[in-house]
Amino acid sequence: MPRKDTSQLQDAAILTHAIENVFRKLIRILVGRISLLKLQEMINFIYVEEAEKKLKREFQKANVPLTKLALMTGLDSRTVANIRNKIESSGHLYEQLFLKELTPESAIVEAWVKLMDSAPPSKSTDRSTLKYGDDESDFEKLMRATISSRGITSQSIIQRLVASRSAIQDKKKKTIKLVVKKFSPYLSRDEPQIFNAAFTAISNLISTAENNIKATPEDRLFQRQVWTFRLPIRDKLNFRQQMRSFLESMELRAKEKIGPWELNSGIDEIISAGVGIYYFEE
Repeated sequence: MPRKDTSQLQDAAILTHAIENVFRKLIRILVGRISLLKLQEMINFIYVEEAEKKLKREFQKANVPLTKLALMTGLDSRTVANIRNKIESSGHLYEQLFLKELTPESAIVEAWVKLMDSAPPSKSTDRSTLKYGDDESDFEKLMRATISSRGITSQSIIQRLVASRSAIQDKKKKTIKLVVKKFSPYLSRDEPQIFNAAFTAISNLISTAENNIKATPEDRLFQRQVWTFRLPIRDKLNFRQQMRSFLESMELRAKEKIGPWELNSGIDEIISAGVGIYYFEE
């Protein structure tokens, strides 16, 4: 009986362990928030969609044979056909956009801070507090100048800013006051917003890893971690605070570096790009 190559078995073991490590931590967060059946349904849908994209790239054909798709996914042809029909009829059911929910609030806060900083010292108007409620109010004008308001109302933005403790709303006076210098979903008491921010960060890191697996050495994106296995547990809180201060300084420097590259107007094609900064413990 032929023996399997030892190196292939080792590679398979490494891959299996790496996948299990990632999935276990993701599932740990998902337990109680989404059922296993719904998660399986989502994975089936995404797997078939991505497999079809991969086969189209490899064979450079617009239509991929059902048999090839079934072979790659390990699903029977009838299941694959059903999923394909859903994709064609409904589109991307689980489409993921970069910072889909977080970008508007972040952009508003950034533009608002710039508005406050640009106010003449002698001007009596406090630009940290803006009126809202009609098309000519200052907050609506800020929204129109900052983001595409299609499908986004001022009330929805205000609710997210208040939920994240970035602003204070006075419903009687119809004013909204900015109380932070930067938007952070992690200030929120709203679990879905924190959850979305966490998974956006995970998604971005996976995108970097995906690129680096396929890219040539010169095209690999920067991806590093720095850690110690020998931190005394008694020093954990002091160490965590020191690292937080260090990461906050890195965040400020990153914003300074990114700022000059941002396109404020024009019709050039644009992409989302940036760096991730986080702290971890095991």
